[in-house]
Amino acid sequence: MPIPRTSLLKRCHQRSLISRHRLWRFWMVCIASFLPSTAQPCFGLKIISSSVSPTYAAVGDSVTLRCHFNLAPEDLGVLDIEWSIKPSDVREEETLVIWYSEGKCGDLPRLLEGNFVSPDPASGNASISITDLTPTDHNTYQCKVRKLPGISMINICLNVMERPTEPECNLEGVVDLGHKVVLRCRSTQGSSPMWYSWYKESRNEMLPNDGYVNSVQGDLFLTVTKENILGTYICTAQNLVGMDTCRLTLKFSSAVRIRVAAAAAGTALITIIIIAIIIFCHHKRKIELHLGCEIIEDEMPPHKWLPKKSQQVIPSRSVLKVRKVCNI
Repeated sequence: MPIPRTSLLKRCHQRSLISRHRLWRFWMVCIASFLPSTAQPCFGLKIISSSVSPTYAAVGDSVTLRCHFNLAPEDLGVLDIEWSIKPSDVREEETLVIWYSEGKCGDLPRLLEGNFVSPDPASGNASISITDLTPTDHNTYQCKVRKLPGISMINICLNVMERPTEPECNLEGVVDLGHKVVLRCRSTQGSSPMWYSWYKESRNEMLPNDGYVNSVQGDLFLTVTKENILGTYICTAQNLVGMDTCRLTLKFSSAVRIRVAAAAAGTALITIIIIAIIIFCHHKRKIELHLGCEIIEDEMPPHKWLPKKSQQVIPSRSVLKVRKVCNI
């Protein structure tokens, strides 16, 4: 029995709609694959958290690049996870380094020493761990999660840097009162940016008030104004992935110590002499005040009306005039 024309038209229309829907989904997936890494298509699959970009790590260390995602019920395709290296030149192709698909994992160990952190990346954890980092691992990595029709991706810039080597501390100048000295600190290796800091080992780790630090060159400028500036100073060389220190003790030389000791002894001797003179003068003053008071007896004037023999008679004390004189 021939099929009615109306039924044929309905079936053709339905097939046309299905084809159009499939074609629309296909073009949406294609367009999504060319979206920037920060853009997210309007599907349920979504990367919900990732490592901070840029991420810093030291040569020889391990680092984890985090990439966590959520799926949605409408994402029904095969789950594919890819980590690739994004070239600096957009005209070049990406380099695939590790992948997961249908329960299987694969990597290219010649390009990357690492693997997935989770034994089951399909659970939502697509993070990878890179071990024994080398300067060649310094790249931009892309985590791409795809489960059609959903797709999502994120870029993470990994900076692999060298830690500062142990710096060398040196002294420039003569450690003497009134002299200026420079404490120098240099680390021969280490990635930029690198900065230096100085602090005193004692006295609450505070530098003298007139101390000045050049944090880029690693120099500490001091003026030796008094002995409490002497002591041990510590320099720290630091960058974004590590740090190291060195120590330098600031002290007088033997000749300077002898001269300073002699000057101190001379000052002490002069002080003692001055104090002795003051004490002596004060004591002498007290003696003079004590002995300066005398008792003088005035003789009676001779009486002309008495005979000469009477005038030679010694008068009694009751008739003597007593005069007290104090030499002040």
